[in-house]
Amino acid sequence: MKKPVTKIICAALASVVALGIASAAGCSGYSGKQLAGDTSGEISSNGGFAVEKGGYVYFINGVETNTADNTLGTPVKGAISRISVEDLNAANYASAEIVVPQIAYSSNYETGIFVYGDRVYYATPTTSVNSAGQVQNGMLDFKSCGLNGSDPYKGAYATLDLDADYRFVEEEGVVYLMYAAEGETLYGETSGVTNIHSVNTSTGADTLLAYNVSSYVFDAEDKSNAQIFYTMTVKNYAGDSNTDYGYNQVYTVNAAETEQNEYDFGEVLGWDESSDRYINCGDLVFDGVGGPVAEKTVFNYKPDDAALKNDLSYTYALETLRGGRLFYTRKTDTSSEYLFSLKTDSITDSWDAISGNPENTARLLDNGSSADTYKYVFGQDGELSLVIAAEGSGGISVNKVTGGKLAAEIDNKNYFNIVKEGTATLLCIDGDYIYYSLTGGNGYTFYRVSYKGEWHDYDGMTETGEVNDYKPVQILDLDADSAWYKPEIIENHILFASETDNMTSYNYIMAFDLADMDNAALDALNKKFEGILGEDGVIPGYADEDDYPTDIYANLADAARYLFYTSDIDYVRDLAAACNAELEEGDDLVYSPQTLEHLAYMMAPAADNEWADYVGDSKKVNGKDVSALSRDYYYSVLGTMTEADKTAYRDSFRTEYLRSWPEEEQVSWWEGLNTAAKVCFIIGMCLAGILVIGGITVGVIVIVRKARAKKQPRYARRRIRVDTTDDKTIDVYGDGEDHEESENGEEGEK
Repeated sequence: MKKPVTKIICAALASVVALGIASAAGCSGYSGKQLAGDTSGEISSNGGFAVEKGGYVYFINGVETNTADNTLGTPVKGAISRISVEDLNAANYASAEIVVPQIAYSSNYETGIFVYGDRVYYATPTTSVNSAGQVQNGMLDFKSCGLNGSDPYKGAYATLDLDADYRFVEEEGVVYLMYAAEGETLYGETSGVTNIHSVNTSTGADTLLAYNVSSYVFDAEDKSNAQIFYTMTVKNYAGDSNTDYGYNQVYTVNAAETEQNEYDFGEVLGWDESSDRYINCGDLVFDGVGGPVAEKTVFNYKPDDAALKNDLSYTYALETLRGGRLFYTRKTDTSSEYLFSLKTDSITDSWDAISGNPENTARLLDNGSSADTYKYVFGQDGELSLVIAAEGSGGISVNKVTGGKLAAEIDNKNYFNIVKEGTATLLCIDGDYIYYSLTGGNGYTFYRVSYKGEWHDYDGMTETGEVNDYKPVQILDLDADSAWYKPEIIENHILFASETDNMTSYNYIMAFDLADMDNAALDALNKKFEGILGEDGVIPGYADEDDYPTDIYANLADAARYLFYTSDIDYVRDLAAACNAELEEGDDLVYSPQTLEHLAYMMAPAADNEWADYVGDSKKVNGKDVSALSRDYYYSVLGTMTEADKTAYRDSFRTEYLRSWPEEEQVSWWEGLNTAAKVCFIIGMCLAGILVIGGITVGVIVIVRKARAKKQPRYARRRIRVDTTDDKTIDVYGDGEDHEESENGEEGEK
């Protein structure tokens, strides 16, 4: 599309960021690891918590907080992991491996991780520190890493708020970080404004695409869409408070844009260069200027001889961007708020932002204020065919487009309920099915129904009878964390952050294999599942006091529930032996032989025990045969749990369903010695004491003597110097007495 005005290079806030300077403090020396495997292939589901590319699915390994240790190379929970498509489909869920050992995090759960080329792009709590040495994990660094775990980018493309609204997108081989900065104070604003930015991840240049926008919408369906739509008001700068003219405009801009629209601000009455700002790189889609405006401003669409189309000015509100269509409402001071739809590919170089405004008769809906309930839209042959409404106590409805319009009320055969009861939240759509949640679980619950039927297919849907795709069915007892990303369906698996089965404190990812099941097959699976746990989570058969009296089948029901979740019968047997060994004569057994016998039946269902209906129902999970009497047969943890969490998760089942392990009697080390050992210890300590005392005494004496010796005066002893050169008879070694020589030549005294 042509720009309506000449452009200049947008240099106002386009700056080249020195790569890596923002997070030098976060560099841990970790240089990545080279994982084996081909990382090429097509990409799907970009922008969620799980993305498929080629032969791998990349996903965030559970829910982690922004305050956890995020030193690169340390995190396991919340890290970016991958599993091969082959292993996912073979239920080898434990084969997943960590790609980026850093927490992938954002408190804006509309956007997750992105894959482009051979890299994965993500947001993570910053590890930089302030002058006091405190980690600034209340902000996010936006980074990337090789898909094989190598070459982690240790810098940050940008550092933003935890709830930043963003997209990683690709245009002509270049990846951009496009984000909306709400409350930004670039020019000293007191309260801040909302600005649209784009960061070129190759050069580091941050371009301000639009300054002080009123509203914006990213693509809600294709999160890799590099196009964003936004509204801006047209202000009257001549007034003291810069009031607007009572209408606004709709713009669109691509993340790759770097040029700002040029305006002649000298023509703007009241413009103050020192304080006024207007920065816009976008293309004008709709101009709401109308008859009440005396003349066009420099910001209006002004081709040669362009005339105002409408008598009154328009105000636009953006609803959603999806399915290649922009949904928006439009009104005047006197008209209702009408809902319209615009095919985005119709915005070409010849687009006219004034005459492009549709006639009121082209509206989809008279009351646009209810348009926010339309969460999914579908086209047929390029035309809008139906929308799906939810998010309320009225269930879920299908509204078909007839004569270019949507019905305002459920009163005909083209606008009808497909889910009649409950407060519904749409989770996702896959194939012909809608997946949704109803209130009542720990988080998101899971239900499914087809939206492809006619109104009469859903008649009597709440009545009992044959289950088909038009009758809603619940999927087991699955619960997903509703304060995180919504569940996703990849390779026929529902992936979700679990709130199921003691997982609330851990929230790792779980996988449920749909296995191409229709609703009838799902209903049959539900019945099999409920046949074990029952509706209240208690195994119905073993909980029956008449059939299994507790004095004979001690603690059977709870132990069976433990086995359903863990399959760890060896621990139960060891626990039974330890507990029963502590009993006094006449005490009831904690776990009776009958209990252990029936637990063994549960581990190996056979035609002659109470689990005959489950004979032959088994499959491989993580390389092991798992029967339908095990939780892992139905859904299983995907990825890697930390050793601490794995132990705590296991122990939570032991605490809830099993007796405590008997405590060993605590005795002191002295009480643990026998009499002989005590005697030897006393004698040894006495001898050691004597030796120590003696050694100390001798040492003291030696020290004292040495000290005294050091205090005695010392004298130099003079020797007599004797000259014996001529007199050989002089006894130089004599003692000073006279001596005579004896006859035999010996000396003697005189």
